Amino acid sequence: MSTPHTPSDAGTSPGTGAGAGAGTGTGARTAPAPAGARHARTPLVALACFTETLDGVPYAAVRQAYVRALEDVAGCAVALIQGPAPWLPGVLDRFDAVVLGGHESNVDPRHYGAPPAPGPRAPERDTLALDLLPRAVDAGLPVLGICRGLQELNVAYGGTLRDLTGTALGEAHREDLSLPRDAQYLPRHPVTLTPGGLLHQLTGHPTVTVNSLHQQAIDRLAPRLHTEAVTDDGVIEAASVTGADAFALAVQWHPEWYAASDPVSKSLFTAFGAAAARRAGGRA
Repeated sequence: MSTPHTPSDAGTSPGTGAGAGAGTGTGARTAPAPAGARHARTPLVALACFTETLDGVPYAAVRQAYVRALEDVAGCAVALIQGPAPWLPGVLDRFDAVVLGGHESNVDPRHYGAPPAPGPRAPERDTLALDLLPRAVDAGLPVLGICRGLQELNVAYGGTLRDLTGTALGEAHREDLSLPRDAQYLPRHPVTLTPGGLLHQLTGHPTVTVNSLHQQAIDRLAPRLHTEAVTDDGVIEAASVTGADAFALAVQWHPEWYAASDPVSKSLFTAFGAAAARRAGGRA
């Protein structure tokens, strides 16, 4: 069972980044190698971002929490990738892993054959994610999806989504906007992990407490995906790709917010970082 930590542990207020950039945090640093020794290569992660308009100017943006979790906990360098990125297949082999995080927008229902529905959209992110995810998995890159990233993974492999907006189920899976932002992202409800699944192996617990905040959810699970976690009210909260050559997992909750202090979140990013490091080591 994960243990909530105080908001002061988070240090993850939203932020933005312009264009593609890379960096390394404390988790990515290694001790000096002996003279003549081969240096380990820091894994480079492609982190999908969104187009945000601030003061009338468009930016390539992502919350700083994702960058910090990947740098400081997973030990990776980060490059922001903005959709639709038609050039990405030609340079995908330069990356060691892929991450698709959350956002206020929802996947457009037309991508899974559902009628149009209201809601904020991000068409450039839909195009990027639905093309990138299968390519990355087929190429053997470790993949981590978070919140919207789980929904995108399901749609990319032929699954469908349901809209929880305005339902009792939706109210149970959304943040309390009256609370400070850090408090909104504290672990708040349990999920049951699939026995023997990847998450069960990583955490060592049959249930964990998470902070899922979303208005879309998996309806029909894609044929190639395997359920990793479910809530008491039946919502699939995590899934992995069956037969993937590398780490390929997505969760509905937000492990990035308390990645350094919450045990479940830390184990998830640590395992992802290790997978990315293996990929980087194999290409060094």
